[in-house]
Amino acid sequence: MLREKILGLREVGIFTAVLLLFVFMAVPATEAADARWQATYWNNRDLSGDPILVREEVSIDHDWGDDAPHEVVNQDAFSVRWTRSINFAAGTYRFTATTDDGMRVWIDNNQLIDVWYDSQVHSVSADRYLTSGDHLVRVEYYEAGGDAVAQFDWSLIGGFTGDWHGQYFNNISLTGTPALTRNDTQIDFVWEGAPAAQVQPDQFSVRWTRSVPLDAGRYRFMVTADDGVRLWVNNQLIVDQWRAQPATALSAEIDLPGGSIPIQMDYFENGGLGVAALSWTRLTAVPPTPVPQPVTNWRGEYFNNVSLSGSPALVRDDTFVDFIWGSATPAPNIVVADRFSVRWARTLNLSPGRYFFTAHADDGLRLWVNNQLLIDEWHVQPVTSYTAVIDITNSSVPVVMEYFENTGLAEARLTWSAVGAAPEPPPISNTPTATMVGARYLNVRSGPGVEFDAFSYLIAGQTVPLVGRDFSAIWIQIELPDGRSGWVSGRYLSSGYPFANLPVVQ
Repeated sequence: MLREKILGLREVGIFTAVLLLFVFMAVPATEAADARWQATYWNNRDLSGDPILVREEVSIDHDWGDDAPHEVVNQDAFSVRWTRSINFAAGTYRFTATTDDGMRVWIDNNQLIDVWYDSQVHSVSADRYLTSGDHLVRVEYYEAGGDAVAQFDWSLIGGFTGDWHGQYFNNISLTGTPALTRNDTQIDFVWEGAPAAQVQPDQFSVRWTRSVPLDAGRYRFMVTADDGVRLWVNNQLIVDQWRAQPATALSAEIDLPGGSIPIQMDYFENGGLGVAALSWTRLTAVPPTPVPQPVTNWRGEYFNNVSLSGSPALVRDDTFVDFIWGSATPAPNIVVADRFSVRWARTLNLSPGRYFFTAHADDGLRLWVNNQLLIDEWHVQPVTSYTAVIDITNSSVPVVMEYFENTGLAEARLTWSAVGAAPEPPPISNTPTATMVGARYLNVRSGPGVEFDAFSYLIAGQTVPLVGRDFSAIWIQIELPDGRSGWVSGRYLSSGYPFANLPVVQ
């Protein structure tokens, strides 16, 4: 009996081994990271039913305008799903979706970005730490009507501690899939041609990221660039010169707590010689004690929702409440371009008397002065002006303005003046400037209107001096780096200086 049981167990063991061998042969090996996106297109907005087109795509970098993605796909009212397995090194990544209209993003089936609504072109970013290895990425998009834009990319923003992690792009906007990704020992380049065979000699850009172990203290960071450069240290933007320029040396100081400090440098080369260099030195071992400054700015709290709820995405001091963001975000990669809200608060020193308060908003607006609700227009609307009158008896007057942006263009402005007196322009010590936002390129025209010829252009993020305005402050005269003056639409300029205070140029 015992011998029969042993023989039976042997037979079961042999059968099990054969069965396991068959299973291992039948199951395919685990797939490695995909080289391309699997793209599936539907002729509806909700990815439903049978797809009309399935194809592979190298990148999600589409600006179809008013054309269709393919002859079998609708020009409007279509949707797409892209899926891909991507191998990531361990670290924190910033994922950015640029879309017109809706887009959603999942990493390993965990939703990261959700802007699934009709909108004009705008960008939304979210950060996620990823472990080393393959991760499944899914991007969904729909087009409602008009122009169609669907773009998605990512960059490493933390966790890299060795050489510089360099991503090289064959454009000046750091968009799409990098043409080259490599490690650079240091950022100290003078290129007379292309940085590498995969990169074109002109009109390219680079993003370098790295975490550097530094002792606590005050540091001076020095960059030299031909052309544009931006530098973040410990997640603070300390150098912002995103414009065409000859080789220029720039420096900025920052107090650091010590430890592993994330550093990111963005650079673009327009044409001619390419120069990009970065270095730093510690100035003091202990940061100096800051001297308290009187509060004269607005304390702005920015929320990534329309209800001013939860924790703010950004808290900063704004010199004026005088913003025409257009379709751009108030703070790239921090505040969303649509469906955000802001609360500004400040105490004004006013002489007793009667005052006019005038606010302009697209969309919702509420205004409290001296704890009285003067304006309550909390609804979706095109840019609209409201004026209220209040008698002030005390000298310290608290003012709170709340605002929300739904979709489309965004504008929020506030001014005040004593009855019978014209508002005084704020004093300025330097020439006011503005930064181009809301588009990749903006035409510079010979006069204040689209009927005038375009003779140059600004690129996204370029900062220029302000010269004057037309009568309505819609068209703004700016000064180009070569000294020439031209006109651009004020809706694509972001500035802390009120456009209405610029001189009228005939």
